[in-house]
Amino acid sequence: MYRVGFGDFFLMTLTGSDGIARHILVDCGVHAANLGSISTAIDQLRKDTGGQLALIIMTHRHADHISGFGVGADVFKTFTVERVWMSYFENPNDPDAAKFQAALTAVAEQLKAPLAQAAAQDADNAQYQQMAANITGDPSMGGGNAAALKTLHGGFANTAPVDFYEAGQTPTLPDSLVKAGLTAQILGPPRDKDLIAIVDNKAHQYLAGNVDDGAAPARLSPRFEGTKADYPDDAFALFSAAQIEDLIGGNQPSLHIAMAAKADNTINNQSLVVLFTFNGKTLLFPGDAQWGNWDNWLFGSAQQGNDPQLSATAKEILGKLDFYKVGHHGSTNANPKDAVTALRKGVVAMCSTEPGAYGSVKNNSEVPRGPLMVALKAQTNDQLARADMVQLTAAENTSGKAVPPTQGVGAVPQIFKTGPNNDLYIDYEM
Repeated sequence: MYRVGFGDFFLMTLTGSDGIARHILVDCGVHAANLGSISTAIDQLRKDTGGQLALIIMTHRHADHISGFGVGADVFKTFTVERVWMSYFENPNDPDAAKFQAALTAVAEQLKAPLAQAAAQDADNAQYQQMAANITGDPSMGGGNAAALKTLHGGFANTAPVDFYEAGQTPTLPDSLVKAGLTAQILGPPRDKDLIAIVDNKAHQYLAGNVDDGAAPARLSPRFEGTKADYPDDAFALFSAAQIEDLIGGNQPSLHIAMAAKADNTINNQSLVVLFTFNGKTLLFPGDAQWGNWDNWLFGSAQQGNDPQLSATAKEILGKLDFYKVGHHGSTNANPKDAVTALRKGVVAMCSTEPGAYGSVKNNSEVPRGPLMVALKAQTNDQLARADMVQLTAAENTSGKAVPPTQGVGAVPQIFKTGPNNDLYIDYEM
């Protein structure tokens, strides 16, 4: 797990019986809380792999997962790549998918100005401005997402086939990985657009500690409805009725903010979710999959009523899991309680994250979510590595920008190893 800030950049290396190392790259990007180390990390990737990648997996088109393919385009031109996997949402021959992506990008572009104004009025709104930029990509980061996608679709030393998958399809592995004995299963995203649109299920999220929130509140009874005429005149001695209406209106969620969050979450739900098996070990990479994507395979036909039960398939997968890439940097709606609880006790997990980029403790949405980190630490028997456990040194920052020093959050568990200068990556050997 390369240390870049708020972004996924994972390298998986496996060696077959022939002694040859094969490499799989799962995403390469950073956006919010960019530490300026992405170029250094890409150079390290080049050294670690010798410029040979059996497989690249692009989980979804957010800048914090693909911007490295843009900023490091010149380096990736020297790489030989056997295959590239993406979700079906990236298939240029799927007109519905192309239209869907174009619409989300257009929404993000239209939101730039109003979100910039909202951020200027309240610093807490800056995260929504970042959400919109994460959809289109920051032009200062190697030309934005368009440049990154251009690399992925043909910017390597050879012509690498690009495959597009949805949940349940059997993927085509590169020959070298087949010979090594690797198998893979695609768990997401689902084809059902209604599921893609579902980004939350609060009864199954780490919201108020580890206590379930219960059923959704019922509609207000008519007895609680009222108008100004229902109150005595002295009820408005402190604030007039008009002032109270303004105060209430000012505390309502902004339409622009809501649209930014919805578009951002929808792209997260496009994530390609891959389960690998190698030498009897299983590894789950869920990208930034949110509720609808998880729901599709977590509950299956058992998703009935108010108390859904995990499907037998989900129980088997999670109960035997050896490695878990924590979903969406440790956000509450990308790591269902049901899934975390069902993880094999002692599973190893890695979380690419950087605090302070998104959400807030006040409304139980900070990333990484505190109660979730506590639950994962317990479920993994303290075998959880967070990217922010190590402090990046100024020497690794090649961006030319002033980046404040990052503080480590606890010590890296001893089962992990750290990279050059103890900061550029965290490694785990199975």
